[in-house]
Amino acid sequence: MKFEKFETGNHFSIGIELELRILDKFTLSPKDEFDYIYSNLDEKFKANIAKEFLDSMIEINTPIFHYEEDLITYLKNIISELSKVASQKSLSLQTSGTYAQKSEDFNICKDKRYEKIYDEHKVLLDDFSICGTHVHIGFENFDKALKAYNYSIYYLPLFLALSASSLYYNGIDTGIHSYRTKIFSRLPKASIPEYFDNYEQMNNIYQLLEKSNVIDSTKDIWWDVRIQPHFKTVEFRICDAVNDFERLEIIIQLIRVMCQLSQIDRFEKVPMQILKQNMWSATRYSMDGEIVNHKGEVSLIRDELKQLVKKALANNLIDKDFSQRANRLIEKESISKKMENLYKRTNSLKEVERLGVFE
Repeated sequence: MKFEKFETGNHFSIGIELELRILDKFTLSPKDEFDYIYSNLDEKFKANIAKEFLDSMIEINTPIFHYEEDLITYLKNIISELSKVASQKSLSLQTSGTYAQKSEDFNICKDKRYEKIYDEHKVLLDDFSICGTHVHIGFENFDKALKAYNYSIYYLPLFLALSASSLYYNGIDTGIHSYRTKIFSRLPKASIPEYFDNYEQMNNIYQLLEKSNVIDSTKDIWWDVRIQPHFKTVEFRICDAVNDFERLEIIIQLIRVMCQLSQIDRFEKVPMQILKQNMWSATRYSMDGEIVNHKGEVSLIRDELKQLVKKALANNLIDKDFSQRANRLIEKESISKKMENLYKRTNSLKEVERLGVFE
């Protein structure tokens, strides 16, 4: 394994990985139909589709883009094509942080890597029906990527709150707005990472983990944010999966402007216990949570997001129209809160599940 100190990367390019479920159109129960959908999909999309941990899941890996609008257009097109294929067999595509209804019909993909991961983690992966959104931001070189990596750790809870969509899980009202986060953090190589001062520090960790057979490649590190030398990106893995394209576009653009700010703004490390508490608040309450800010004061997550938007606007990284769109989204209830209100009205987890279906 080579953990490269890369050069000649793309300048703030964007791409995402979005995980979807394959469900029965009528019952919304999981169906192991990846092979059917892949084999019947238009050839031009196949290179951007991959298997996931469960046979009832699909992962979309978009090409590299420079504009959020182009990425979202591509995503709409590929999901439309996937949905057409799925509908021919009475299937639907859906996404949210966790599968809400009770189900035991989950089968692990027959893949050597996934089988090895399951063999190591056993019961921790028995109920791993979770979907996330991974956002990749390109950087010209490793040092610039490291600046963004360190700078972003404080902001991770804010993006989790914006995407939280996993209140209900396997028939249970967990009371936790992003229960996906708690499921994933059970794994030893997941959750909030530490800060690194330079390439040598990070490289030493990766080499030690490989030498001790903890990892086989950089893909085996599942931190909430990680540097991907192979793609020359910083990968943000914190977000629950969402099917709201406008929300997704705003999240992606805010992540990118945060990365741009990292190159010009002052950076301060935050104590790990504060980071963990802030992450818990976003996990538990999503947009209604509070965090300890850089000043050591308690601040609303909504207010911290507005400050990020304000700083981006002041530095001409966004225009006034986008700032207004972003602030309107920040004022809205989170997806998980919308789920909670829907369940109170209908007493139906099937209706909650339906919120994530791509029509």
